[in-house]
Amino acid sequence: MSHWFDSSIAHLHKYSKKSIMEKLFKLLSDAQASLFVLFHKTWVYHWNVVGKDFQQHHTLFGEQYNTIFEEIDRLSEHMRYLNVKPLSSLNRVLEVSKIKEASSSANAEGMISDLLQSNIDFCDMMGKISEEAEEQKSYATANLVQDLMESHGKFVWMLRSFSDTSSKRVQEEVEEEVIEEVEEETTEE
Repeated sequence: MSHWFDSSIAHLHKYSKKSIMEKLFKLLSDAQASLFVLFHKTWVYHWNVVGKDFQQHHTLFGEQYNTIFEEIDRLSEHMRYLNVKPLSSLNRVLEVSKIKEASSSANAEGMISDLLQSNIDFCDMMGKISEEAEEQKSYATANLVQDLMESHGKFVWMLRSFSDTSSKRVQEEVEEEVIEEVEEETTEE
């Protein structure tokens, strides 16, 4: 009788652990899809950026999409380690992703702003996965997503710096125009 009881308890423990882990697996699938969409968005912006800061933006976006490409592989292989099959259908990736696709009409500043928000959203997603992974004692998963958070935190910093530079440059140009107008008015008098 005791043997049957132990076997039933073990089965229930295994079943409940699987159910508990399913939440983490769903979060990882969402993250993989979101990372793939972020990769594609960054790549599209790399191709389509124009303007006087073209080279800087083109290079920044190129560095970021190369990093994200490697991260997708790392995350997907970790999912396979956990016996979770990564999403393979592009339709399903778009359905599941928490990151929106690239805007086809964004200018350079819009691209920076869109990528900034997308990376912030991705960092938030990684924070939730890290908490769940820690709770499930899936420490390798927690370490992986914390690495991704650090990487995308750096992207946020870089994109925010471009955004601040763009804002400051616009402000400086407006101030220069005002000074020129004042000087013109003063010269006319």
